[in-house]
Amino acid sequence: MSGVSSAGADERRSFAASRLVAVTAHSTLLHTEGPRVDVERSARHVRQDGRDTITIALVLRGTQYFEQGTRGGRMAPGDISVTDSGRPFLIGAYEDYEEIRLSVARTAFRTHVGEPEAYAGRLIGHGPLNTLFATYLRSYAALVPGMTEAEAGIAVEGTLHLFRGLMGAPPGDVTADALRSLAAVHIERSLHDPGFGPDALYRALCVSRSRLYAAFADGEGVAAAIRDARLDRAHRELSAPAHASDSIATIMYRCGFTDASVFSSAFRRRFGTAPRDLRTFNT
Repeated sequence: MSGVSSAGADERRSFAASRLVAVTAHSTLLHTEGPRVDVERSARHVRQDGRDTITIALVLRGTQYFEQGTRGGRMAPGDISVTDSGRPFLIGAYEDYEEIRLSVARTAFRTHVGEPEAYAGRLIGHGPLNTLFATYLRSYAALVPGMTEAEAGIAVEGTLHLFRGLMGAPPGDVTADALRSLAAVHIERSLHDPGFGPDALYRALCVSRSRLYAAFADGEGVAAAIRDARLDRAHRELSAPAHASDSIATIMYRCGFTDASVFSSAFRRRFGTAPRDLRTFNT
């Protein structure tokens, strides 16, 4: 990788990455699978090569980190970062990883997204819209080798417009209904995780804790919404013939509950019947 210094954490094996590189007049795309590595772009690199690109990186596998100025953080699969080649940065992977990096000219980023200085060093935690962006970027990576320059240009513009939508408006401008809708999607995807709660939700949605709680103020609150979603899924599975062979305990754990008495009491309060009675009624 030119313009940076890199070092593998394990000197006993050389850095051997599988990499797809697609260079067009509009962008450079790297789809990389490799071992743990640390990469630094120093002020000397910036002065020497004069590169002037903005890079959007999507983590597909493994845990990474990045730092640019006073921004950065630890990245998990699904997280997205933005780096500016015109400033020093550090990036790396704690373990074997897979990622996609799309680099575009500063002028293109400014035209289709916004001022690069406002985005450089930003970390976008995994959320519902990240999945959509990841699907688009994966598709672009797979198809770009066969594209014409004109087709690649259209695809890059589409990627940047989608990224701008992903970044969204400031949290205060998002309506409560829209935030609840996004929250509901993420809650449904995370019900299997017993540790998933309000803190994980506001971080995933990239909003403040107070903004999330305000969006659920008309109901019983965020924690209650997550609990009820778990119970609703359990009710659906206990009632479904497709899950007739699953034990109540299996369904309970699959919906994120770890205590049978807590699950049974909450289920009875919400539906007026015990899980076992519902299962008996439907068999």
